[in-house]
Order: sequence, then structure tokens, then C-alpha cells
Amino acid sequence: MMRAPASTSDDTAEASGELVADGPTNVAHGIARRSMGVEMISMIAIPVLGLIVALVVGGVFIALIGENPVAVYVDVVDGVFFAPRGLSDTATAATPLLLIALGYSFAYQARVFTIGAEGQYVVAAAAGVGIVTASGVRDLPGPILIVVGLTTAACAGALWSGICGVLFNRFGASIVISSLMLVYIGQAVLQWATRVGIRDPESFVPLSRSVGAAELPNVPGINVHLGFVLAVAVVPVMTWVLARHRLGFRVRALGHNPEALDANDTPARKIIVAVLIVSGALAGVAGFVEIAGVNGKLNDAASVGYGFAAIIVALVGRLHPVGVLISALVIAALDIGFEVAARSSDLPTSMAGLVQVLVVVFVVAGDALLERRRSVT
Repeated sequence: MMRAPASTSDDTAEASGELVADGPTNVAHGIARRSMGVEMISMIAIPVLGLIVALVVGGVFIALIGENPVAVYVDVVDGVFFAPRGLSDTATAATPLLLIALGYSFAYQARVFTIGAEGQYVVAAAAGVGIVTASGVRDLPGPILIVVGLTTAACAGALWSGICGVLFNRFGASIVISSLMLVYIGQAVLQWATRVGIRDPESFVPLSRSVGAAELPNVPGINVHLGFVLAVAVVPVMTWVLARHRLGFRVRALGHNPEALDANDTPARKIIVAVLIVSGALAGVAGFVEIAGVNGKLNDAASVGYGFAAIIVALVGRLHPVGVLISALVIAALDIGFEVAARSSDLPTSMAGLVQVLVVVFVVAGDALLERRRSVT
């Protein structure tokens, strides 16, 4: 009889050792894959399902007021995709929502909950328009005026938002409350600016001078003003900052593990001010872009609620820049589409707002159910 080699038992022991060693690794990989799958569901499926359910429930409300939901939704789709300026109007309406929501998502990643972009929007719009229409400045070449207006608006928005950070760090004031109070102060500033500060002396109503050469040009081929392109360009930049840059790491650390900032000798109060400055700057740019790209003049009714609607955009977009871009386009499409549908029926124009609120409700409900399932399993 032939004997087995003496090394067989050693090889068997070594193989079993590898299996034992690999066991926890395989389990860890399985848990990681499962966690990634759950995150993908949270990022994509929940907002999509929330939108679908919101449209179904919205259809019930439409039927209750005596309109045909299918016909209304056909008008909505037609108004966005087949009307002569449907897509360009959607992109134009999405521009301020996208910029402001990107700022919100940046702040919310750090669990810094500001809701005051509306005030930053109007104050920055007044500041930007005031500069580009000032004597000695308005005669500059158009490209220079655009850069000056955007820079001024970004600085004004950042300053207005930064006040909340200073109040929080110095006095412990709630950022939610202080940012909301600054909205009302900003609206008062807007009223003063259009009536006194930058009012067009030839106008009989509260209105600024025209921005003139600072008006944003349309981009050839897409028939949308330059502001939309600038807003979309912010998306990859913010994605990179959040994923790769040191500031992005600190922002996410503040939101999920503040102790990590202390370990890196980075005071949390500095990051709080930083995210508020970034958020305010983007809201400020949105203010000037809307005036220079759409209206041409600033009036006392410029506060139309973009700063509050953008909260919905940020939440539905899951605080991710790409998600925020998609969300902004969808929310803007609902606005444009329902506006078109309202012209051919007795549908109230507020129906778009109702559907948007329903989207948020069902997305939040989906998150709650998913979190409950996680806790059970």
C-alpha cells in the first residue's frame, strides 16, 4: 500500500485555515453588498416610487374637482415635451431651484439645517443689480458686467447666510430660526431697494433699471440662458468636492461623526460657517441669474418662493448633486406642465404645488419604512 504524503495533513490544515480566515471576510463583503443595495434603493427607488404615488393621489384630487386626470396629465406632458418652448422653459425654471438646492444639500450633508435661501436670493439680487446698474459701472463691457454681477451676488448671499453661522457660534442661536427671520429682513431690503435704493427714476412703479449689457445671453442650440449652463456646471464640481476634497470630508464628518473633526483639530464651528457661506453664495448667484437671465429688471415682487421650493428639490434629490439636478428638472417640469394644463381646463395652478408636497410626503414615508425594516432585520 502507498502512503499518502506527509504534507497532506498540513495542506488540509492550511486550506481549512484559509477557509476559516476567509469566512469573516466573505460575511463582511456580503453585508457590504447588502448595505449598498439598500442605499441604492433609498437613493433611486424611493424618490421614483414617491413621484408615482404622488401622481396617482394627485389624480384622485383632480378627479374630485371634476377634471379627467388622464387628460390633465397628457396636457402636462405635452406642455413640457411638445410645446414650442416647453423644454427651454423647464430648464429656465429649474435654474434657480438647482442652484439653491445644491447649496441646501451641501449644508444638509453637514446637518446644518438652514431654510433662509429666499432672503439670500433677494438680497443678492438687489446687490448684484445695484452694482451693474450703478453709474460708472453700467457702461462696462457685457462679459465684465456679468462677472461683476455674479461675484457681487455671491458675496452678498454668502454674507447674508454667514450671519446665521456667527449668531450660532457666538450666541447659540438656532440656524433654522435665524435664517428664517433673515428672510423677512431680506424681503424688507428688497422693498427698500426697489423703491429707493436702486429704483429707476423714470419708473412709476417700484422697479430697478434694466441690467442692460449684464443680461445673460442664450446658449446656442438649447435656447436657454447662460445661467442654466452655469448651474449644471456646479453639479460635477460639488460632487467632486464632497467625494474627493478635504472640505467635503469635513462636511460629511460634521454630519455623521463630529468627533472626527476634533480628532483632526478642525473646529466644527468653522465648518458650520463654511457650509453656510457656500449655501448662501449659491442662493445669491441664483438671484442674479434669475434677474439677468429672465426678468431684466428687479421689482418688489421678486421674492417668489424659490428658496422654499428648493428645500423640496434637495430632499427629493437625496442631497446628492446629481439627484438634485434631476429633482430640479422634475419639479420645474411639474410647474410648467400644470401651468399649461390649467389654461385648457378649470384646474387650479396650485395643483403643481400639491403634487410636489405629496412627493415629499411619500418620499419621507418611504424612508421611514426602509429605516424601520433596517431596525427589524
